[in-house]
This record gives sequence, C-alpha cells and structure tokens, in this order.
Amino acid sequence: MQNTFIDGLSRRSFLAAAGAVAGMATMPAWAASSSPVRRFDLAAAPGATHLIDSDGTKTNVWSYNGRVPGPEIRVRQGERLRVAVRNGLAEETTVHWHGLRVPNAMDGVPHLTQKPIAPGETFIYEFEAPDAGTYWYHPHQRSSEQIGRGLYGPLIIEEPNPPKVDRDVTWVLDDWRLLKTAQISDDFGNRHDMSHAGRIGNTVTVNGRITDVFEARAGERIRLRLINAANARVFGLEFEGHSP
Repeated sequence: MQNTFIDGLSRRSFLAAAGAVAGMATMPAWAASSSPVRRFDLAAAPGATHLIDSDGTKTNVWSYNGRVPGPEIRVRQGERLRVAVRNGLAEETTVHWHGLRVPNAMDGVPHLTQKPIAPGETFIYEFEAPDAGTYWYHPHQRSSEQIGRGLYGPLIIEEPNPPKVDRDVTWVLDDWRLLKTAQISDDFGNRHDMSHAGRIGNTVTVNGRITDVFEARAGERIRLRLINAANARVFGLEFEGHSP
C-alpha cells in the first residue's frame, strides 16, 4: 500500500515531526512542569554538635549543613523543589524523601532508582510536592548508620488553607547510643540489635538537644508536628496537665 502525504509533506519532514512527538511523549512529567521552583542546598558531611548540653563536649556526627537535624525544608503544596545534595562524606550516600510521592528517579534508593552520590559529587533532586503534610528526608545508603549518626531533617508541605494556630512547631525525636565520652558508639549493625528489631539508644533528644522544658503561653494554640527519626524506639509522649 502506498504512503500518502498531505499538502506536500515530505517523508523526511514527516519522520522529523514524528520523532519530536515521540520525544515529547517519553519526557517525564516532572521535567515539563511549570510549577514554581524552590531551590535548596544540602551538604552531607562530618561535623560536631552539642547533643547532651550546650557547654560540654561536642559529639562527632554526620549532618546536613552542619546541623542535627538538618535544615527544615518548608514549601507550599504544589510547589516544585530543586535540592542540590553535595556529598562531603568519605562514602556514598543518597537522600530519600520519606512518605512523599515523588518520581521514581528521585526516590533516593541506591542502585535501584539512582546511582549513589559518590564522595565529592553533587546530585540534584527535583520534584513537585503533591501532598500537604509532615515528612522527613534521610539517606537510604547504609541508612541505619548514616541516619544513626545524624543525617536527617524535616520536610514540611503546607496546605493551601492551614488551621489557625499561634505557632507551627516541628519536633524531630531521636535516640542516640552514646559512650561516656559523649561520642556515638560504633557498634552499628551488631547481631544483638539485628535480632532484637533494631538499635535502641540511651540518650533521647528533641531537635538534636536534650530538652527539659518547652514553654507555651496560656491559651496558646500550637500545631505540633512529630517526626520519629529513631531506629527502633517507639516514643510514648505524655503532655502533663494538657489534653492535646
């Protein structure tokens, strides 16, 4: 059967046009988005912080941008994130966006959805924030140790019409297995922990600090966002004298 070309369309121009259409059809949806872009930079690297007090010995950690937890990433629902992650560790790493629906290539699972970020390299994650809520980010490369050394941070997606509150507060809860020197115990992945559902620490922190008091004004309405970054501990929070 003969091919028919309308209005003098040549075979060469037809194939070129078809190729362009095919290229558009295979372009990932996230790559063609017109949503507003919010840019962030994360640098994973060794550091030190005051976990147990503000004046004593610092604890050697791995952190994002020198902070534990890492910086809070806060955007509005529907906005587009572009996060440049630089690996300053001596080993490979990734970033997984825990609980958030993202394109498969942006999910941060090493050797499955992406090649791990090598030491000294930078990887750019880009995706839209489709769902409002409280999430967090952390590695999926040797995650039990990398998270256990402090690599994590909150990711907050604000809804278009949030509830009326006086304060929006995020608590990242964690526990650490510290030695008497205030340094992290290196016994990650030992057989006892593996056979007992994970690693339980001996020091509990809220936002990277041992916290005794959280001040609130009488009648204040607080939206409290809770993230459990611990490996195996279940936190049972009690609010003495209050009814959340």
